[in-house]
Amino acid sequence: MKSIVLTGLLLWSVHLYSEYTVTEEQARRLIDKFNRKEENARAKIEEEEAKIKQLEKEISELKERIHSLEGEIERAKEEARKIEEEKVEKYDIYVVKEGDWLAKLAEYPEVYGKGNYHLWPRIYKANKDLIKDPTLIYPGWKLKIPRP
Repeated sequence: MKSIVLTGLLLWSVHLYSEYTVTEEQARRLIDKFNRKEENARAKIEEEEAKIKQLEKEISELKERIHSLEGEIERAKEEARKIEEEKVEKYDIYVVKEGDWLAKLAEYPEVYGKGNYHLWPRIYKANKDLIKDPTLIYPGWKLKIPRP
């Protein structure tokens, strides 16, 4: 139906805009020519629609894969959170007294014990928010003592 209307419009426009009269043979050739063009255009449309369907399928598969990976990421985050919770260091608290310094403090029996002065950096690292200079600690400070 469309092609008949288009053909009619074509013939009418050819008639209006040409200085000569179109013969029936010329009109048939023009109709055939435009019918072939229409067939080619429809074939291209079908090819492109097939490509679109394939792309839509691929998009759907990618969305499923993304959803699956998001689930894996959430599970990995949860596992990492659990591991971090297990790794959280436990602390004792020690109140600094007059004459204390970190290496001396590390040797106290209630801290790490005799001969463990070399563990003072652990105390320093655990209290970096309070201790700006590891050579200066002040009486009354409450220091976190990391436990293994």
